[in-house]
Amino acid sequence: MVTVGIISDIHSNYFALEVVLEFLNDKIDALICAGDFVGYGFQPTECLEAMMDYSLPTYYCLGNHDVGVRYEFCQQIDPKICRKDLKFFLLKKVRPAAKTMFTRNAQDISEAHYHFLENLPLFFEFRIGKRSFHLTHGTPSKKEMDKVVRYLPAPPIQPLRQTIDRANEFSGTKKVDIIIIGHTHQRFFINRDRVQGWSHIGDRYSNKLVRYPKEFNFPRDKIILNPGAVGQPRDGNSDASFVILDLEDSKLTFHSLQYSREKFYQIAKQKCPPSIQDSTFWEINF
Repeated sequence: MVTVGIISDIHSNYFALEVVLEFLNDKIDALICAGDFVGYGFQPTECLEAMMDYSLPTYYCLGNHDVGVRYEFCQQIDPKICRKDLKFFLLKKVRPAAKTMFTRNAQDISEAHYHFLENLPLFFEFRIGKRSFHLTHGTPSKKEMDKVVRYLPAPPIQPLRQTIDRANEFSGTKKVDIIIIGHTHQRFFINRDRVQGWSHIGDRYSNKLVRYPKEFNFPRDKIILNPGAVGQPRDGNSDASFVILDLEDSKLTFHSLQYSREKFYQIAKQKCPPSIQDSTFWEINF
């Protein structure tokens, strides 16, 4: 097992996920997802089915929108068993549009989908070949909340040293070769062995056109990696973002694929709840 596909932040956007999974077909030996399978979009069932039924070895973790949707689903069954997720909403502000879509997604999924979300771990440590991985949605931390809801932005949003220090706060990551996170929807890759690195936030900050695929070597193997978002990129490029990691040759490649945003908008207009029908939320975020 030497080639790994890495994705994150699908957000119930099956149009984007389908394109990515078709591209990855026959190219990878395992699939990693850094959370947020659902939320925001209108295709939670399709996305969850695709990820639950994926034929290769998979390594998944819990995202904050996964918590939101399973909490709303749980409320429909038995509010008493939802208490473990309530703290995420008491301590973290949730945008009204996002909360509305938690409820909408929860109405669409089945009990089997709920149990999949319920069993997603806050973080996942594993090995593929000779490399060790630490996978979490937010920030590696001793605090449960941080693992799911705390952002770990890359330079130039925050200083490189601060990003590296925050990634190393959790003692369990210090001996790990590869830290994978999501949540920010902004792709980046940093070498943890030196106070040097590379941020791949793209056009939004650099005003430079980045061409994909874009390949990098990581000979030291000590890296922090965010693959960007499949379903809702926020780094100046609106195409589905993901990474292919070649562990044998120590290479990682950022990819960016177009998908039918027009079809997504059509579904949004048909299914969008009245409370956010007139919002520019969809055009801004997808």
